[in-house]
Amino acid sequence: MAPKLMTPDALGKYTLRGTLGRGAMGTVYDGWDPVIDRRVAIKTVKLSDAEDEETAEALARFKREAQAAGRLSHPNIVGVYDYGETDELAYIVMEFVEGRSLKSLLDQEKRLPPPEAGTIMQQVLAGLGYSHARGVVHRDIKPANIMLTSEGQVKIADFGIARIESSSMTSVGTVMGTPAYMPPEQFLGEPVDARSDIYAAGVMLFHLLTGERPYEGSMTSIMQKVLSQDPAPRASSRAALPAVFDAVIAGAMAKAPADRYPSAGAFAQALRVALETAKEDPDADATMVAPGPRTRASASSDATGSMRRAAPTPPDAAPSAATTPAAGAKKSAPPVALLGGLAAVVLLGAGGAWFMLQPGAPRPPAVIAPVEPPKPVTPPPAQTVAPPPVPKPTPEQALAKVSAALAALPCTDLSATLADGGGIAVSGLAGSGQPEQDARAAGDRSAGGPVTWQARGVSQIYCTALDALRAAGTRLTLSMGGTSGSVHMADGAFIVPRIGLPDFPAWLTVDYLANDGSALHMYPPARRGAVQQKAGAALTLTAHETGTVAPSRIGSPYGTDMIIAVASAKPLLPLPRPADETTEAYLKALASALEAARANGTATAAGVLVVETSKH
Repeated sequence: MAPKLMTPDALGKYTLRGTLGRGAMGTVYDGWDPVIDRRVAIKTVKLSDAEDEETAEALARFKREAQAAGRLSHPNIVGVYDYGETDELAYIVMEFVEGRSLKSLLDQEKRLPPPEAGTIMQQVLAGLGYSHARGVVHRDIKPANIMLTSEGQVKIADFGIARIESSSMTSVGTVMGTPAYMPPEQFLGEPVDARSDIYAAGVMLFHLLTGERPYEGSMTSIMQKVLSQDPAPRASSRAALPAVFDAVIAGAMAKAPADRYPSAGAFAQALRVALETAKEDPDADATMVAPGPRTRASASSDATGSMRRAAPTPPDAAPSAATTPAAGAKKSAPPVALLGGLAAVVLLGAGGAWFMLQPGAPRPPAVIAPVEPPKPVTPPPAQTVAPPPVPKPTPEQALAKVSAALAALPCTDLSATLADGGGIAVSGLAGSGQPEQDARAAGDRSAGGPVTWQARGVSQIYCTALDALRAAGTRLTLSMGGTSGSVHMADGAFIVPRIGLPDFPAWLTVDYLANDGSALHMYPPARRGAVQQKAGAALTLTAHETGTVAPSRIGSPYGTDMIIAVASAKPLLPLPRPADETTEAYLKALASALEAARANGTATAAGVLVVETSKH
């Protein structure tokens, strides 16, 4: 009879009340912090064989997990409270999550409806966006490392193989992770960054929507498919889903990191657009897979040797911005191309032999010498058969593709609508230069022809503002002197913006971002503090409202400035803000606060007003 494993009574100041799980390297305990009366989870790793190379590596990863997660404080990341060591083990004290893993949910329900999958993924991407902004790449995003609380909140766990930008512990050439969710660069042992987590999140979205992972089999089989199979499988070929989700997943699972979404926020925005499109027209672009006869031309072999029918590519499939290489990006052939080619030759020969040896398969005809040469026969004139017409997408389908493509682009705040005279019109803001060029190209490409461009270019110094405010979702009406969108103001003119508030009681912040990088916090007034505004009201920032003797005035340096207004159902940022705060510092704090609000389901809205200033 095996000896009973005894649970220690305490670790440091923490009382141990039971065991939550055991692994090869250690145990996770149900703990209690008696100082602040808080339940915690305590993860341990043994130190008894610290001289052993594998144990030393495990301990190094354990410490790295504490460092990585310990620097993160976000509602969608399992919190780390403490780290300690005894003579026998090291331990991490973590937030206790009362719930279950996403893997256990998938094991029970197989696949999730798009709205439910979208809610989970939005929270995962919010946590990743926060993590990436602080230099931490998780490197092992998968359902088993995503926890769901009993209230439905998502929390990313297990930063055991995370990479910290300032750390040199992860060597190039080291392959770590879960094969089914690893991007090409991770298989090859190349450096990873935030886009590696975005790839894994794309695989997870595919899994949530279809109940299957895009690539299955042994590690070698998965690696060959990940490195050489392009494009990735389409989710709509595995389940009855609108094809708009295929473009979203393709933008996350592109082979080259440069072709993927540039940030978790861009991925989240593209997914929100897809969910709205599917909600408005659930049957749009739905693809049903019907069983059909197997042929050598349409069969592919998986790791077990079974034959799987490949899904046909729809005739109206068009490249989206998510799957088109970024400007200047050079797409290189995968290093296993030669291996893949040789494997294809071997499999083709083996497949042909397998096909010919099956019962009932056609046999080669016997060779019989002709009795007399055949008489020449004049063949009938060849008839040209026109190919079947390619179905033209409906205006609504084209609009959905354009919206999804624009949503994935950084340094933009754009929206697409059906124009009155036909076609698609794009309005909003885009960074001047390359961001605007990329947006124009993505719109034309996705629409299958030129779109009507009504958007305005602004300096790229406002890219952070555009990316942060786009995530707020609902738009506020922001105007000055009865003009919205953009106004021109001369030196000495009073800055008196008017804000139309959303349809919920809201806490409001209004800021003036100058072209020299300075930020003026116009509202709420520092002297009086914040006041919750009534739903649907309008607020004009007079001297009384801003708490100043007189309204602010336009002055040098002249150029393009921006006023931003953000409303939220709960306060977003600590107030008052520093008087000498820079635009960069403020927008960084605002972006994190908006991500946290979205993850918590807090309603937000935002508005932008471009202000062109001059001496006269």
